[in-house]
Amino acid sequence: MKKHIVLIMNIVLALVIIGAIVFTVMRALSTEPHSVPAETTAVESAPTEEYPTAPAGERYKVGIVQHANNEQSDSCYAGFISQLKDRGLLDHVEVMYIVEENNDKCTAEIQRLVDEGCDLIYTIGPFASKAAAAITTQIPIIFAGVSDPEEAGLVNSNEAPGGNVTGVSSYTPCFEQIDLIPVLLPQAKSMAAIYTATDENSVVQAIIAERESEEFQYEVDRYPVSKAADIAEALADIKEKGTDVIYLPIDILVYRNIDTIVAFSEENKIPVICGNEKMMQSGCLATCEINFTSIGRKSADLTYDILYGKKDPASLPVIYKYDCYNLVNQEALEKQGITLGKVALENVELVDYRVQNTENLQSGE
Repeated sequence: MKKHIVLIMNIVLALVIIGAIVFTVMRALSTEPHSVPAETTAVESAPTEEYPTAPAGERYKVGIVQHANNEQSDSCYAGFISQLKDRGLLDHVEVMYIVEENNDKCTAEIQRLVDEGCDLIYTIGPFASKAAAAITTQIPIIFAGVSDPEEAGLVNSNEAPGGNVTGVSSYTPCFEQIDLIPVLLPQAKSMAAIYTATDENSVVQAIIAERESEEFQYEVDRYPVSKAADIAEALADIKEKGTDVIYLPIDILVYRNIDTIVAFSEENKIPVICGNEKMMQSGCLATCEINFTSIGRKSADLTYDILYGKKDPASLPVIYKYDCYNLVNQEALEKQGITLGKVALENVELVDYRVQNTENLQSGE
């Protein structure tokens, strides 16, 4: 018996020794032939940059054409430049910035950029984008401030542009605006949308609003209008039905009558969710607003992809999802007698235009 135990122990000891030898040899083989120089190890252990750097020696001309002179367009430009700077591209890119609201002059400026050999054109607004696309089919064009580029004829499809044009859409975040209703008004069960019957964009927004509202099982009524009297009739019907909330898309006719709608809203305690902050400033309760600076930043990312990543605009899908922010009018909140819960307060930004207006008056603006 003892002999067997001794034999087993000797076998185990031999296996341990053999295993140790094999481990040592394998470790040596795995490290010596593939050893990394000290300087390379140091580079790999350093924090990696968020963005790839521009290749040394590669310089490009980028023309920026802004058709409308407004805050949204300015933000598209500012975000673009800010992102170029953050990505270390400003030292590698010659930027030519043009703001021209006159259609003929804007078109002439785009032609000049093409003639001067721009490597890429960044267009802000539908007119500048369409004009650039009509002038050149060779130079890459990145657009911003275009709601539906496919409908505008700028791309074959949003998923596969197919030409020299792609960009970032400024679609109205209708889904997100309707999603505010259960957050701000958890007791709401019905919604009414008022929009111009002949305004294609307004019709689309109203349809989206209706579909999203149905996801929350709201009763939905759509009121297509063509004149101020139609709006008055719609409001009367909304009052009679006891509708809980009104939705207003971005709409010229509706905006011209916004004071009437807001007065009705305050008198009948029926809150209004609207298409943009400009409408909210007139007294509507809330909106989900596009972050136009973010549009500019994402446009700059596309610029890098095309110029330095050598990607073809034809295969770069139009970007639709980007940062938005939820805004609530503090004064309207008080007039409606609405108290927001903790979850709502965590998901919105309260804006008091009374304070802003007072500050503007004090500063002389």
